[in-house]
Amino acid sequence: MAKIYSKEVLNSTSKPMRPSAKTIKSILDFSKAMTVVKYEDLQFESIQN
Repeated sequence: MAKIYSKEVLNSTSKPMRPSAKTIKSILDFSKAMTVVKYEDLQFESIQN
């Protein structure tokens, strides 16, 4: 398992791995829909659909 994340393996790949536009859009949409509310020592997270 360690070989998967080693620098040697990462440097040997010919094409760098990058997220697709669809992945980035879904992450940004999720972060826009998430709301965090703090009340005293409590933290509430909600997702707006």
